[in-house]
Amino acid sequence: MKPVGQSAPPGRVQMKVRLSSVELAELKALASRDHVPVNQLVCSIIARELAAADSASGSVPDESAVREMAILIAVELVLKLQEVSIPGGGTLSRRLLEDAARTAIERLETVGLSLQRDPIR
Repeated sequence: MKPVGQSAPPGRVQMKVRLSSVELAELKALASRDHVPVNQLVCSIIARELAAADSASGSVPDESAVREMAILIAVELVLKLQEVSIPGGGTLSRRLLEDAARTAIERLETVGLSLQRDPIR
């Protein structure tokens, strides 16, 4: 790390950190293991933590995920209505419900995978 008296590179700021001797030793050992300078290791750790905090705060489902959930709810309500209004509706609904459930599970898995790949939309 640069002494406090020297200026930081353009676009960067300098920061002073106080560590215990044990923390400093662990930090130096980690930097040595990764074959990087201590200041580069600290910068990468900070960047990684900030990125993780940003992705956690941006975990609101996107519009397509909300639309898929609304479709699933609508299908379930139609099947419930069919059960009470059509003779034999319960049997027919059970047959359709199995297919709808399989499709719903596939859709939820697809949406889940999509959100895991691109959590910020």
